[in-house]
Amino acid sequence: MDGGACRPETVSDVAGFREGNEHGLLLYDFGASPCARRCRITMLEKGLVWDTEVIDLSRLEQRNPAYLAINPNGFVPALAHGERVIYESNVITEYLDDVFPETPLYPADAWELAQVRMWQSAELAMAKDYRMLMYQRVLGPVLRLTRTLEGALAAVRRSTDAEADLAWEERVWRLAVLTPEEEADCEDRLLQWLDKLEAALEGREFLVGGRFTQAEVSVYPRVAMFPFAGMGIGRARYPALARWMEGLARRESFARTLTEQDRGLGLLARVGVLPWLGRTMVKGERERSLLEKLGLRVLKKVFEKVLGKDEGAPVAAGAREVRRPREGAVAPGDARRRCGEASLPDEPIVLYDCPYSPHARRIRILLAAKGLEWETIPIDMTRMEHKASAYLAVNPNGELPALRHGERVIYDSQVIAEYLDSTYSGDGLPGFYPDDALLAAEVRMWLALEAGTHKEFRPLFYLHVVRPELVGAGTSVADIEALVSEGVHPSHAAWLRDTLEGSPRFDTSEALAREIIEGKLDVVEGGLAGRPYLVGESLTMADLAWFTRIDMLGGLGVEVDAARYPEINRWLGELRGSVACDS
Repeated sequence: MDGGACRPETVSDVAGFREGNEHGLLLYDFGASPCARRCRITMLEKGLVWDTEVIDLSRLEQRNPAYLAINPNGFVPALAHGERVIYESNVITEYLDDVFPETPLYPADAWELAQVRMWQSAELAMAKDYRMLMYQRVLGPVLRLTRTLEGALAAVRRSTDAEADLAWEERVWRLAVLTPEEEADCEDRLLQWLDKLEAALEGREFLVGGRFTQAEVSVYPRVAMFPFAGMGIGRARYPALARWMEGLARRESFARTLTEQDRGLGLLARVGVLPWLGRTMVKGERERSLLEKLGLRVLKKVFEKVLGKDEGAPVAAGAREVRRPREGAVAPGDARRRCGEASLPDEPIVLYDCPYSPHARRIRILLAAKGLEWETIPIDMTRMEHKASAYLAVNPNGELPALRHGERVIYDSQVIAEYLDSTYSGDGLPGFYPDDALLAAEVRMWLALEAGTHKEFRPLFYLHVVRPELVGAGTSVADIEALVSEGVHPSHAAWLRDTLEGSPRFDTSEALAREIIEGKLDVVEGGLAGRPYLVGESLTMADLAWFTRIDMLGGLGVEVDAARYPEINRWLGELRGSVACDS
């Protein structure tokens, strides 16, 4: 790969960007976002210069239609590289490593590369709990302190009028993201996650391969925010983790990306203000002491300086314009994606599997397409075996599938797929990831969009797939405690009880969950218009992932209507004919 191929021939090609931004890089950023921070760290490590477009998450600007046209997942960050747009932080950082390879952060060895990606997967799994706790303990209390409900909704309406977004903002304002029991469970799971990180760092300076890699860049930014949510990382319980974090904090790229907002929240957390705010805001006005009321007035002024005042703002002022990628601003040229070097191809393969899991199904399809044989270890999701101690020893994320290749254990379907694709390649075997860096990034973006349906898909899946299995087996609520496997966290048993009672918790509602999924299907429909596959001219992992997801939606009450989704239905019919043998 020649990184020089990415440089424009003349400076005029990147007119409109700040001096030194010869590659036409534009980062859609928010200072307090740990996902955006890892992209900033990566670019600093690589010596790159970029421009910034701020997307204000406190006003839900990530749901602005102008930004959704850039990143349909509706998250920060996204990156424009000239005309190219890459979204999802881990996709961005891997694309940057492919296109600017002079300072590699992803290993070349297939096994080390898989380990880095598994740390990225573990961080994403942890983030689901962290996000909810942060909204309940910090963002919700700050929102309620600084804005009335009407003011909060007015601010959101400047970016979006989507019912799901407004319902979420109201839930945050009402401090109803988590019940007290759920909050305690969330914290407990996060502490267990930190325990695993501590164990991984014991006696080691870095997470993978004895050297600084993208694993550090991916994991550190969110863990550094744990104290904001009242979860300090004390040296008594976490000596190795504390040492690791202190060392990284001194690294120039980490120090330079620490924002004033991060510093301010860190200070408020250390002196106990953020925990106090959370405790005080849940009280009614009459329950608060005079001292508490005075304290809230002072804090309100502090936070209003940061967030701005929205009282009296017009209800439908319209979404602001978002800076678009510049057409013709840069000609990046071609670059090949970095593939891990294949090794151990003759070792036996064992797949931890469940027939209900769309993620496990796509790996079965890939294994069959590669002509590989494997042993299956069944994991019963109706008994929460994927959350039990025995399986967590294999996959600490507690999700399906996992794969054992000789002595190596790989988890997360995306990590497994890339590992298998690079290990079993050539000799006429089909490849599911393109060699071209941009096309590989496009595959990963489709996978990120598909993964973005998880929080809506999961409760629908348990309600319409797991619950009928439980009911059909004659399971009662009283049976749940005996039914679940050993070592299952009480919160997962509670989820199963809620499922059996027909009330698994949705972020907003069952109807809005379907609506959000349908919106993602609209993006897939557009991606398939006039094209045989989602990326390029051949089947890729993007197709397998979306196929295994969409093929289940009818059973979840999400109609993939032929009138609304003609391209998807054409594509589904073709794939059902070619991959039916996997079932």
